[in-house]
Amino acid sequence: MNKESINDTEKLNWYFASCPSGIEEMLLEEVKKYDGENFQQFTGGIRFKAKQWNVIELIVNSKLASRVYLEVHQYKFYKDNDHFALAKDKWWHHLFSVNQTFKISTLFDKDANRFFKNSMVMSLRLKDAIADSFRENVGSRPSISKDSPDISLLQRIEAIDGQKGWFNRIYLDLCGDPLSHRGYRPHGHEAPLRENLASAIIQSTDWNRDEDIFIDPMCGSGTIIIEALYHAANLPGAWLKLHALAKKSQVFSFQDHLWYKREDHQERLEEYAMDLLKKGEDSVNALPSGQFFGSDLSSKALRIFEKSLKLANFPADLVEMEVADALVVKPYEEAPGIVVTNPPYGERLGQEEDLPKFYHELGENFKANYKGFRCYILTSDQEYRKAISLQTSMRKPFFNGGIECRLLKYDIR
Repeated sequence: MNKESINDTEKLNWYFASCPSGIEEMLLEEVKKYDGENFQQFTGGIRFKAKQWNVIELIVNSKLASRVYLEVHQYKFYKDNDHFALAKDKWWHHLFSVNQTFKISTLFDKDANRFFKNSMVMSLRLKDAIADSFRENVGSRPSISKDSPDISLLQRIEAIDGQKGWFNRIYLDLCGDPLSHRGYRPHGHEAPLRENLASAIIQSTDWNRDEDIFIDPMCGSGTIIIEALYHAANLPGAWLKLHALAKKSQVFSFQDHLWYKREDHQERLEEYAMDLLKKGEDSVNALPSGQFFGSDLSSKALRIFEKSLKLANFPADLVEMEVADALVVKPYEEAPGIVVTNPPYGERLGQEEDLPKFYHELGENFKANYKGFRCYILTSDQEYRKAISLQTSMRKPFFNGGIECRLLKYDIR
């Protein structure tokens, strides 16, 4: 075995799991379940050490990670030639084959962004180093593919504290499609909330799955309620990919990586997927009716919700839906229960000046009709929060894309 190879299943390798800003601590707790260690928390993710199989389990199960990367190279450099030489001096032909295509993305920290300015230039520099390394070691070089590469590499360049130099970490993407893409959204539909952020919001509530009903009075296409169903049934994030994994289909990028093939993890992954599939189907069948309720002003949104529910392999009658106005709709059952909702943006409500009035009336409806409920609202604007005119018992920051938001909790008494 080459001393630099990464095919030792007992060896701990460095990984990085990315996530939306604001849920790093929650992701850390999730990674701990799969025997990660040596944690380092950054904005937007967690760096950690783990064994290969534990990371495969994390990728299949995670509800919070956006992607998981294997760290394959790191070095300090002080000038451009150093960057090229240090990148070239690596066993790239042990990481992927000359017949596989690859793509490189580059991220800078704040200082590096001011200095280098153009990430494409640094990506090209790494590409040239990898190509030269292949030529020297195997006689030819792999090709670039921007749209559907076999191998996706990410380099993150950051300033070294107190020094006039840079630190570069190079990562191999193990996922392919983002883990937040569960697969239940109809083709061409984009919701205002990513699935893993919706999952984090639900995990931040005090929802008692055994006692509380679950209501989203502005459910749109249903992301929050579907993620609540995932939690209620304890389904893995890759729930809809388990059938394909059990049938030996390629679902994740790591299945085409040389380290994965050398260790022959495929049979173990198939058995693992089949076991999760059986447990998940049993859990879904045990979910009670009359617990999940969704409403929205848009009948079109509810039709998309119905389709998403079907694509997610949940029974059609598991969620009660109706076209209704959140400002007047009442709970479908008596307390105890929770309301979790992400009010739509201004363009879906009308003019922006109408939004404070909307939030005020929403709070008044909670106050009048939701006694005994705990109500959670994700919103971005402080003026809208003030307009609700209720006392918050929790404020938790999240980032929805680049928008700083707060998850607010109101105990209605």
